Amino acid sequence: MVKDKTSESMDFDQAIHLTGYGKFHFEAFTACAICIISVGFQNGLSAYILPAAQCELDLTSFQLSLLNVCFLVGGALSSFLWGVLADARGRRKILIITHLLNAAVTIICVTNPSVFSIIICRFLNGFLIGAPGSIIFSYLAEFQPPKYRSAIICYSGIFFTSSWLLLPLLAWLILPIDISVTVGSVIKITSWRVFLIILVIPEVVAGFWFMRLPESPKFFLAKGDQRKALAVLRKMFVVNTGRPAKDFPVKSLVREVRVATFEDNLRCRGKTVKNLQEMFGQFKSLFRPPLVFLTLLTTSIMFTNMFGTFGLGWWLPELFVRFERFQALNPNSTVTVKQLALFNTIKPASCKPSFEAAVIRSTIIMGVSSILTNAFSGWLAARVSLRTIPFGTMLVGGTSASLIYWLTASWQNLIIASIFQSAMVTANMTIGSVVVELFPTNVGAMAICLTMCAGRIGAMASNVIFGLLMDQHCEIPIFVVAASVLVGAGLCYFIPSQKGHKGGCADLEVAVISSFDTKM
Repeated sequence: MVKDKTSESMDFDQAIHLTGYGKFHFEAFTACAICIISVGFQNGLSAYILPAAQCELDLTSFQLSLLNVCFLVGGALSSFLWGVLADARGRRKILIITHLLNAAVTIICVTNPSVFSIIICRFLNGFLIGAPGSIIFSYLAEFQPPKYRSAIICYSGIFFTSSWLLLPLLAWLILPIDISVTVGSVIKITSWRVFLIILVIPEVVAGFWFMRLPESPKFFLAKGDQRKALAVLRKMFVVNTGRPAKDFPVKSLVREVRVATFEDNLRCRGKTVKNLQEMFGQFKSLFRPPLVFLTLLTTSIMFTNMFGTFGLGWWLPELFVRFERFQALNPNSTVTVKQLALFNTIKPASCKPSFEAAVIRSTIIMGVSSILTNAFSGWLAARVSLRTIPFGTMLVGGTSASLIYWLTASWQNLIIASIFQSAMVTANMTIGSVVVELFPTNVGAMAICLTMCAGRIGAMASNVIFGLLMDQHCEIPIFVVAASVLVGAGLCYFIPSQKGHKGGCADLEVAVISSFDTKM
């Protein structure tokens, strides 16, 4: 029986606890899961469409690499924009707009025969998908009561991993199909274009589903709109409990101390100037005491994580292919990774890519192991300190990366690759959870986007190193990744220790506003 506290003001965490936990949270989690799957599809689809598109479009090696790099550059450049817009205008609105726009861009990519326009589309894909890829964790977390917040973010990582499990299965089913239909004299429909259309479906579903859901109540409270925040909390209460809104015991909320971002002083100015000023104000607040340490720490950890995840991680499927083909040609020979790096596996480009069953099986095993690890980390998150999971998974990831150089068989590669991928993907999700927990709501989305930007820069740097050195000096990028990830593990030790709740975050927010006032 919940004690009636209608005569008291409550803080947000107390109020959201009284909404119960039920249908509303399950619906919000499902919508966010579809969003995360669509983000995973966009991040991983290049590995499957490029072999098919290469023949049709006569792509050079430079153009192939440009498609990947442009996607990452788009994501990095948009990070600050989405962060400030989400903090200023709301998470839900940005999620709806970017999902539907990104789906439209992908459809344009499908119907366009020009290589240059497809490169532009992939840049725009990266630019737009960077929004849900970053702020979805803020949106999801801000509906959760404190004791579930970290665990839910960890569980959400299952769906990012699931997308990388579904991609090879869909590619295996669709890409080998002989499809060649010309509409008019310009539009040509082939298997890889059909594949892209299918991958758009979750984005469209997510975009329209977010229209059903409300804005984060914590966002409204951070903006000083207590009436709207209470309206959302009452809706959650009604959906979860089936009781009328008048039974919700909270009548007023303690307003969250917000980080000043010049918004209140800019109401008479144009929207563009106002948004730029607020972006600058939020960015400055992240690099002032007491947030500067957390900002540098989380961005550095994410840089090292994505340096490994999207460097070595993107090369692992190719390693499976090389092991299988080498052993098919040399069934009685042992092989080292150094030999595989020098082993020429490039075949004439084909519009009918084949997918070896062994490679598909290995990819599925990696995906399943990652899902299980994410699920376990979700259970563990509510029972250990905030830094334990990222520290442990990064330590395991760095150690397993260093072992890859000494592999001599495909089964060894499968075991180490599964450990590495599971650890790194889980670490990636939990680092996002750390940012959500540690930063004040008013700069939370900006902090996540800045962290993701640092990660994408790490991914770009790693891809350049692997592209330049993998075929001739594979030991260099492998050990650079291992060292980088282990450094990231060491940095995780300095994450402030909290157990599944905000803890001293209110004190941090007071310190932030005090710091700002002294500088004004």
